[in-house]
Amino acid sequence: MIRGMAAIKMAKSTDYLALAEDEFRMATEIAPRMAIAWFNLGKAQTQGGHYAEAMDSYRQYLALAPDAKDAQSVRDEIVELQFRQELAAKAQARAGIWVGRDGTGYSLSLNGDRLTIKTDKRLVPQDEAVFDNDARPIGIFTPAEYQLTLRGNHLSGTWNRGGITNLICTFPSDTSEATGELNDKDGRMVLHHDRTSYHAYTQFNLLGNDACTGVNASVRGMVDETIYGPLAKGGVGIELYGLTGWYDGGFSDIRHGWQGRLRAAKVRPGTPAFEAGMQDGDEILAIDGVAVSSLSAGEVVVRLRGEPGSTVTLEISRKDNKKSFSVTMRRIKL
Repeated sequence: MIRGMAAIKMAKSTDYLALAEDEFRMATEIAPRMAIAWFNLGKAQTQGGHYAEAMDSYRQYLALAPDAKDAQSVRDEIVELQFRQELAAKAQARAGIWVGRDGTGYSLSLNGDRLTIKTDKRLVPQDEAVFDNDARPIGIFTPAEYQLTLRGNHLSGTWNRGGITNLICTFPSDTSEATGELNDKDGRMVLHHDRTSYHAYTQFNLLGNDACTGVNASVRGMVDETIYGPLAKGGVGIELYGLTGWYDGGFSDIRHGWQGRLRAAKVRPGTPAFEAGMQDGDEILAIDGVAVSSLSAGEVVVRLRGEPGSTVTLEISRKDNKKSFSVTMRRIKL
């Protein structure tokens, strides 16, 4: 026990706390009825963030020393640890896959109160990279990342995205301070940050490739980004087409960005969608009675996902059928 107390005094890192915890645990094994050894073990476990183990150690201490002067304060400490444990579990539940309103998939990882939210495929918004004042979206993806600290339900930190490159011009990377609000109940974050819009100018060349004549920053202003998550673990086994663009085929133009239409690009054999009779190319008109056209791309993804074992009903349009029809299926773990 004295060795454990020495380790606590020396503690400048989690390694020393782990060492103290080991020493106090050995003390309880050597002398299981030494109440103070259990108390010190509980203290070390608390400092190391091992809340469940700390509560067990404190209960052993109270069982051996029920009339100790600090018995009530130790009982209060157990209640506090239960609260910390609940908060830690709540925080850990946030890790996983999130999705933006535009259909961008993000991974969220945790390190204490630090959140890293990142993607390798953020669709460049329509007004962020404009060619020759042509405000059509360019259909290019770029990496982006948030580094945020959570205090209560308030977020603060930074946002950055990588450079944007197409066959002609290169747009510089961008970064900004970021703030936001986390709503665990609704599974939603609203994030705010500045973003620069760029205009590129090109020169047409009859004899070869077009040339980039310049890229200028035009506007910098605040934008709001909403992301939903973490996505539930269950799904129906459909690879989706339409979240980031739409093409009807033939001579139709490719329309970049969410167009309010969704198609099953691939229905994998053995999945609930396949067993329910869905086919590649089926267009999904509604999810549980909510029209796809009334939702954002991210909301569509959230509604298709659910807990394994839950059911979802899709209204389907198929080229060979004059009327739409509904199929109901039970989600499986993905």
